[in-house]
Parts: sequence; structure tokens; C-alpha cells
Amino acid sequence: MSAAVATAALQGEGLAARRAHRDARIRGGVLLALGVLSFYAASSSFSVPASFLFRVYNKGQDRFEVATTVGLLWVIAGLAAVLVGALQLRRGSTFRWRPWLLLLLGPYVAVILAALLDGTKANVTQVLSGSFELATPLTLGALAGILSERSGMLNIALEGKMLVGACVSVIVGSVVLGATGDQFLATIAGVSAAMGASGLLGLLLAWLGIRHKVDQIIAGTVINIGAVGITNFLFLRVLGSNPQLNTPPNVSPMQLPFLSDLPVLGPLVFSLRPYVYLSIILVIILTYFIFRTRWGLRLRASGEKPAAAGTVGINVLQIRYRALLFAGLICGLAGSYLPLATAGSFQMQMTAGKGFIALAAMIFGAWHPVGALAAALVFGFADSAQALLSILGVHVPPQLLNSVPYIITIVVVAGVVGRVRGPASAGQPYEQG
Repeated sequence: MSAAVATAALQGEGLAARRAHRDARIRGGVLLALGVLSFYAASSSFSVPASFLFRVYNKGQDRFEVATTVGLLWVIAGLAAVLVGALQLRRGSTFRWRPWLLLLLGPYVAVILAALLDGTKANVTQVLSGSFELATPLTLGALAGILSERSGMLNIALEGKMLVGACVSVIVGSVVLGATGDQFLATIAGVSAAMGASGLLGLLLAWLGIRHKVDQIIAGTVINIGAVGITNFLFLRVLGSNPQLNTPPNVSPMQLPFLSDLPVLGPLVFSLRPYVYLSIILVIILTYFIFRTRWGLRLRASGEKPAAAGTVGINVLQIRYRALLFAGLICGLAGSYLPLATAGSFQMQMTAGKGFIALAAMIFGAWHPVGALAAALVFGFADSAQALLSILGVHVPPQLLNSVPYIITIVVVAGVVGRVRGPASAGQPYEQG
């Protein structure tokens, strides 16, 4: 029996190796073809100008312009695609191609943006800084998903928890602002209330999935649907007749001392809202704790091999409860960003699918906080770019521009950018012995 098992294992490994080699050849061929198509596009675009404006300082209107042509950008993008494709074909399945996507991403984003602008000058500083802002709730939502699924609990309720957090932050923030007139105190109260409400929803999901072993996808769907119903009721029956409860404090961009005065980088990355910097700090903290501490090892063990973790004395259920609580708190923070930092009030279903896009960022980032941040920036840039193109009135249907972030989400979830393996036991109920 053992010989048969060993033979089957070897055959399985051989099949996986052949499949990986085949995928590598297909990937390399596609990249080479993409490079050739880029060179063909360049042949008819050298006369089309491309101009990108960068703001130099926060104070004043000093700008500098990068002027080139769409054709030259196509050539650069084509060379990048050919280089990566050649490396893929040469090294085969051992080539770590995902980090090289960043080499392709920049040139192709630039050339597609320039081609759509068709000679119109664009303020790139605004687009890039807007990418950081728009990526913030996605980053926070993805971090919440990582915490949950690393512990072994599927968490598709990110959307509902963010929506409830947004609604609660507005109501509590408006009440405190009206009573005290203190913007800072009202902001802290609103954010804290949002985190508390979403944390309770996280515990509800844990109670349903762990205590009663309800299917975790169904439990998350119930929370999402319930969140829509509750927040719509509050908006129509409470906020509609009491507008003073829908006037929350506003979280404005902050100027980091000294750093905001740097040329180019100052207005680009050091003059954003506090939420942005808080999300980056959380990425660093969670990366350290998940991969460099005993707690992180136990968290990952609970999501990969809960039975093995339980046999060595790890309380898997307790870890999952805590992970879902922390995930709920982070979701509440993400939800409070929407009305307090952008919209200025609560609107029905204002999350607009950001919780599901955060799940896509989590998958794209391979359940790693840094990868999730990078993926969220891609989605944020797509959203920021479509807003700029809409304002400049490019000859593209607005419905198509508005759908760009969701199209990217479908591409990512469909595995077009490469399949990644999540925690092995995510979604599977566990009975502590």
C-alpha cells in the first residue's frame, strides 16, 4: 500500500510540474505577443502627443510637465513585455513572474492613459494621490479579510460591516458634533462607534460559524443583506427626517511636517488624510505579527491545519473569535472613511461593492498584507483614473469608465493573473477536542 501511495504521489508531482511548465510557456508566449502588438500600435502613434503634469509644491501653482508621444510609450511598454516574456520562456516554471508584473504595469498604464487622453494634458499628481485615498478602504477591508481567512474563517461580510460602520459613524459623529462643536472629538467618537458596531457583527459571524457551524458563506450573505436593510431603514426613517443626524465631522488632508514641503513627493504622498497613513501602519504591523510572532504562527496554523494545531494545545476557536473581532474593528474603520473623509454624509448602499473589491484585493495579494496594499492601489488607481477621464470628457462611454474597477475585480477573481492558494481550512468548521 505504501509503495502505491508513493507512486501516486510521484505521478501527482510530475503532473503538477508538467502543468506548471505548460503554463509558463503559455504565459511567455502571451507576453511576447503583447510586446509585438505594442510595437504595432507604436507605428501609428508617434505623432500623438502625451503630456503629464506634476505639481511641485503644495503651496503655489508650480508644475512641471513631462512631454512625450504615445508611440514612444508604446515602444517602452512593448520592450518591457518582451523582456518579461523572454525571461519567462528562458527560466520556465521557476521564474517568479508576479513581481515582474509591476515592471509591466507602469508603462501600460501610462500608455493607455495617454492614448485615451489623445493629447489632452492631465494632472497626474491628482490621479496618483487620489489612488492612495481611494485604495484606503480597500486596503483596510483586505486586511480584515486576511485576518479572518488566515484563522480559517471565510468572511464575505466585509461589505455589510463596512456599510454598518459608515452609517453608525455618521449618526454618532453628528450627535457629538452637535453637542460639543468639537470636530476632533466628534471624529473620534464616530470612528470608535463604527469600529464597535462592526466588531459586534464580526462576533455575530463568529458565533454563527463557530458555535452553530452555519455555512460561513451563507452567514456572511445574511449579514450583508441585513446590513443593507437596516441602513436603508435608518436613512429613510431617521436621517431623512432628521438631517442634523447626517452632518458628520469632516476628516481633511493633513500636511506632514517637513515631508509635505518636499518637491513632487510632498503633494503626492505626504499631504493625504490620516486614514491613508493609518492603513499603511496597519499593513506594517499585521505583516510583522502574522509572519514574525508566535501569535501569527498560531493564527496561520488555525487556518491551515486546525486539527494539528489543536493537538499541540492551541485554542483554535478562541483564535478565530479574536480574529473575527479584530477584522470587524478594521471593517468599521474602513466604513467610517467613506462618509467622514469623502462623501460628507451617509447615503444608501454607499459602499458600492467596496467590500467585495477588498476581497479581490486580498486574493490578488495572496493573503499577504503588503500584497493586498499593492492590489488595492491598482484598484484605487483604476477608480482615480476613470474619474479623471470622466472630468476631461474623453471619448469613452461613462458607463464603461465607471465599470473599470469592477472589471478588474472580475479579472482578478477569475484567476487571470495567476492562481494563488488560500488557507487550506478556510470555510471548514472545526470542533475543538
